Amino acid sequence: MSSSDGLRTRRRVRGAKRKNQASSGGPYDTVRRLVPLLVILCVACLVVAVVFAMCSKREIPEGPALPAYITEDMVQTAMDMQEEYGHPAGCTIAQIIQESGADDTPSALAARDHNLFGMKWDDYFADKPGVVGPVEWNTNEEYDGQIVGITGTFIAFTDDVACIEFRSSVFLRSERYRSNPLIQEAIETGSSATMAQGLYDAGWATDSSYVDSLIALMDEYDLYRFDK
Repeated sequence: MSSSDGLRTRRRVRGAKRKNQASSGGPYDTVRRLVPLLVILCVACLVVAVVFAMCSKREIPEGPALPAYITEDMVQTAMDMQEEYGHPAGCTIAQIIQESGADDTPSALAARDHNLFGMKWDDYFADKPGVVGPVEWNTNEEYDGQIVGITGTFIAFTDDVACIEFRSSVFLRSERYRSNPLIQEAIETGSSATMAQGLYDAGWATDSSYVDSLIALMDEYDLYRFDK
């Protein structure tokens, strides 16, 4: 075979290879075919996530309207914490109203720093989820029947949900609350009234009328409906 014949043969082979590559489309064509499938998969995952989130939300029991600053997220989170830790949701909401409410306006501590329960700072809380850091506020405490003005160091949170979650997952898990017989009974029975008594007994508040105030709020807004 002459050199010219060999050259023509090699050209035909290379041409055939190029033709085969063109017909197969190469790797770029494969990517183009996969893109629509990936888009469909992403959309499907998003739909599933939305449906799951909607289904996971508990139905809020009907009853008297709550103060305007009590959001659905607060109620849902209180019910979630009841499901996970046993802390009655009715008492949780009553505490938010008692500690943070003034008519339909939340306190400055609640509005700015998302501390819905007046929880005081401890260095142990520094690295807990949702905790921003310590903040100082003027507040009133009752000692021996006398109201005394003090400057207290409180916890600042990233948002309201983080605050409610912290109360159950960290604050109420401390020994003074976890071992309190009344709080243990409240968890076993799902009783918001007993939970209020346990919180005061464990030293949550200095106000001698704290339990009566919480129970009055539970009665006014029928907060017991959230314990079911």
